[in-house]
Amino acid sequence: MMKPDTTRVEDSLQNERICMKYCGACPSYRQNALDQHQPAALFCSRGISGAPHKKEAGCFCPACELFARHSLVIGHFCQQQ
Repeated sequence: MMKPDTTRVEDSLQNERICMKYCGACPSYRQNALDQHQPAALFCSRGISGAPHKKEAGCFCPACELFARHSLVIGHFCQQQ
């Protein structure tokens, strides 16, 4: 029997709400107006932001509950996968 992949973050409304507690305050999220582009949140599940020109201004991913719960690494999911 295979062990479930705990690093995969489910694309759910509950996880999006958790995510936005951190992304909403993230300097990179605010500076790059990532809420104006799709996906607008939960980048660790949905992929990088569609914003055309993103500048890194700090990353709150490592502080997110989902980051620890799913043993994620690196962060900056809005810019890279």
